[in-house]
Amino acid sequence: MSNNSDSALDFRATPVQRRGLARVDSLLDAAAEIVEASGVVAMTTSAIAERSGSSVGVVYRYFPNADAVLVALAARNRERFMARLAEAYAQDRPAEWTGFAMMCVDVYAELGRTIPGFRIVRFGDVVVMRFANHESSNNGDLARQLDDLLVESYGFAPTEELLFATELAMECADAVTRRAFLRAPGGDERFIRAAKKLIVGILAPHAPEAVG
Repeated sequence: MSNNSDSALDFRATPVQRRGLARVDSLLDAAAEIVEASGVVAMTTSAIAERSGSSVGVVYRYFPNADAVLVALAARNRERFMARLAEAYAQDRPAEWTGFAMMCVDVYAELGRTIPGFRIVRFGDVVVMRFANHESSNNGDLARQLDDLLVESYGFAPTEELLFATELAMECADAVTRRAFLRAPGGDERFIRAAKKLIVGILAPHAPEAVG
């Protein structure tokens, strides 16, 4: 794998609230467990304090409200997704871009099965649904990183059209994968397969073999 490929997958999002502190990670762990067990509405600052064995004052020391906790949790989910994707890519780099697109969905589904709260919070759309005044850029930022890798490793032309297609593919696949976990904690494989087809179908017109 080239150095350019490494840089495209080496991003680590570090929310300001985390400050690298184990205490903050424990609060986010507690929040994720609450979301997994009882949904977003149950994730209050007092519930986080109780679940983590802290006081409400400790929660407020790092987060001003539940909104901020969700934002930080979504950012940590993105960080974990990119770290796991980088690991999978390094271990078995797909020869074709279609394989990489499918790898993205497989890693996403894997985290949905194994990380508490991931299938609900994901990369932040739940924040928008609960707090209408908050605009999450997590999906857009992630699309740009994946777009960079398509350009650097698979020969895609770096155009605005490709960036739009990458973000569109991500949004569509996210919606379908979310549906995969709606009633099946392990993920409904029919929807996961459909998400892969969506990504490939949306990106195919921009692939080198299509435009060259």
